[in-house]
Parts: sequence; C-alpha cells; structure tokens
Amino acid sequence: MPWLARHQFHICLLLMSCASALMTLALSRMAVGQTPPSGCTDISGVPPTFSGIQYGAAIQGFFGNFDGMGNACTDCHVAVDQGPAGNLDLTAGVSWGNLVNVAADEDPSIMYVVPNQPEQSLLFRKINCDSPGVGSRMPYGFPSGTLTPEQMAAVYDWIAEGAPVGTTDGIFRDTFDFRGFEQ
Repeated sequence: MPWLARHQFHICLLLMSCASALMTLALSRMAVGQTPPSGCTDISGVPPTFSGIQYGAAIQGFFGNFDGMGNACTDCHVAVDQGPAGNLDLTAGVSWGNLVNVAADEDPSIMYVVPNQPEQSLLFRKINCDSPGVGSRMPYGFPSGTLTPEQMAAVYDWIAEGAPVGTTDGIFRDTFDFRGFEQ
C-alpha cells in the first residue's frame, strides 16, 4: 500500500486541525456579537515598534496634535460644560484612565482599549477603519487619510504591548505578529 494511502486519514486530520486553528484565530480577533470593521487602512507595511513607545509623547502627543497643524483629538474630546464628545475626555492626565479597560460609551460591550488586543480595541478601530463597527472613523469630519499609517501603527503597537501608561518594553512580542485587520 503506498505511503499516501496509508496516511490519508492522518493528513486529513492534520489539515482539518490547521483549518480549525486558523478559524479560531480569526474569530478571536473579534469579540462575539461585534460588527466587524471594514474599510480599514493597511498598516502591515509599517515596521513594528516593539519597545520604546512612550504613552505621554507618542499617544497623548497624537491626541494633542495629530496633523502637525494644531488639530487635535482634544478639540472635541475634552471636558467642557456640555461634556466631551462621545463622553470621552482625552486630555493629558486623564486620557489613559478613560481609555484602558473602560467600556465604550457608544457600546458598553466594547472597550476603548483592551491591553494586548488592538483589534478588539475601539480606539484602534476608530482611527483605522472607515466603518469601525460602532460610530464613525476618527478624527470626525476629517478625510480618512488624515492620520498616517505610522500613527495608526503606533497606536496598534502600544495596545499590542499592553497599553502601558509609561513606555512599552517589547518583551512579549515577536516579528511574526500580524498587524491590523486583514484586507
């Protein structure tokens, strides 16, 4: 009996196991019941940053001036008399505590930032996708190409590194990580 005929069953089981693992991985990227995002910007060409992302400089700095012309997330997401847009204050000193492991105002089943899970984090979905599954792409009122893939990748990498309030250390990441949403 040829080798292939003897081992077809085992090969079939192996292929089914691989297919099942890939499906599990794809499903784990999106929490149950969430609308998958679409129209997402490809960030796969941006080299990953595994360590050295400083929340205050990179992420908070992005909130304070995302285009180099003084336009800021904090133009809308700031505590004022009528409250911040989306009930989310992104000003320095309070933004991290308002984002990490905090349920989104638009859909409490989704967190703004889920440490180590950028695809499940509404912050990344909102800046990366035309249809983030909840609400609109940010920054609101700006064209979808306003934020650079490098800015999106920095937010992705910060979240993937555990979304620390300080600086990322890169201990748990490797170069085989897929980044962003599959196109």
